[in-house]
Amino acid sequence: MSIEHLYDNVDLTKIASFEHSKNFPRHRWYYFKEGFSPLLVDRAIVMNNINENDLIIDIFSGSGTVPLVSSTANINSIGFEVNPFMTFVAKTKLINVKPTTFISYFDKIINGIKEEDISNLENYSTFCNKGKDEKWLFNRSVLRGFEGGWGATKKIPQKIAMLYRLALVSSAMMNSNAVKDGKCLRYKKDWKKLSYSKKSFTDNFKENCDLISEDLESTHISKTATILKGDVREILKKTKIKKFKLCITSPPYLNSFDYSDIYRPELFLCKYVTDNDDLGKLRLKTLRSHMQINWELPKKSKYGCIYQSCFDEIKNRKELLWNNRIPVMIQAYFEDIEKLLIELKKKAEKKAQLWIVVSTSAYAGVEIPVDLIIANIGTMTGWDIERIEAIRHMRNSTQNAQKYLEGIGTKKRLRESLIIFEKH
Repeated sequence: MSIEHLYDNVDLTKIASFEHSKNFPRHRWYYFKEGFSPLLVDRAIVMNNINENDLIIDIFSGSGTVPLVSSTANINSIGFEVNPFMTFVAKTKLINVKPTTFISYFDKIINGIKEEDISNLENYSTFCNKGKDEKWLFNRSVLRGFEGGWGATKKIPQKIAMLYRLALVSSAMMNSNAVKDGKCLRYKKDWKKLSYSKKSFTDNFKENCDLISEDLESTHISKTATILKGDVREILKKTKIKKFKLCITSPPYLNSFDYSDIYRPELFLCKYVTDNDDLGKLRLKTLRSHMQINWELPKKSKYGCIYQSCFDEIKNRKELLWNNRIPVMIQAYFEDIEKLLIELKKKAEKKAQLWIVVSTSAYAGVEIPVDLIIANIGTMTGWDIERIEAIRHMRNSTQNAQKYLEGIGTKKRLRESLIIFEKH
């Protein structure tokens, strides 16, 4: 199966990456590194001649790029997302209120920040310095300023409160001693010297509120999307929806990356989880692409010859694996993907297209061509494969994989691809 270029004279890295989206109105309200660009959604809408009578869906909607682009274009859309924080972000980006109404509550939130409040996170895990921790995520004054502002949002209308809460959590993360880096939080260089405080938090909060106010003025949401929270493997089957004409999505990559872990600070800050038991329950609802929880073991193992060849080779090198559950995780991942492809086909119109952005993976020196395997599974489940588009090659960030690749004298970069299916 060949890997072709889909668009001539187009920088596909910009189409697929969320990086430059931080300059787009509303999209910039919260940075979501793992997302793709609104330009990809625009391209798919144009190529499929989507109009206001059609339906677009995204079964892993993250921070809501697909619903936001669709809603701005007056097109019906549905986003499915398991992470409650990301569901909140997506819903908040779709809010329409007058900028003057939004700003009228600004002083109330600022006063809440000034008055502060004690945070339950001050004595939990490594969220704050307890006098003995070598590293901690937030300085105490930042946490208390955030909590004071959050408390103030409880006394204002819900939609306005959501906008201010998004500005608050964004400001808190800007004043965190750690930054997201791949699949983990990495402490910033000289993080202690940065001395984040309630003042720096307040300054960032004002800046974020200015952005929101500016975008509320410049961009109006014509048709509000539906955002459904929960395990897509379950709610996609149970939810009755109009048949879709286009699905654009990017499932978790097969890289043992746990998104509920990387967004753990936000989940705790926004009170969506209160302890690790809550976090564990959330992880059980996610695609089986990581090993942070003991999910149900897979039952099926036949996904084509490409899959079988890679799987057998990885099992032959099991002594090189950093976790002995990796083979069963790989099997479970493709079982989940197959079930979703089957369900999506049931809910698709004739000639509907399914666009999937995904990356290859590597374990114990064995590259797993996830794009080609998903293409095989798609054809096995009744989809027509239109093409596979190589978008870019990325640094291999899979845990310990680069060490193993170098250990056998091989240097490879992971490939990120766009797969396009069509229902015949």
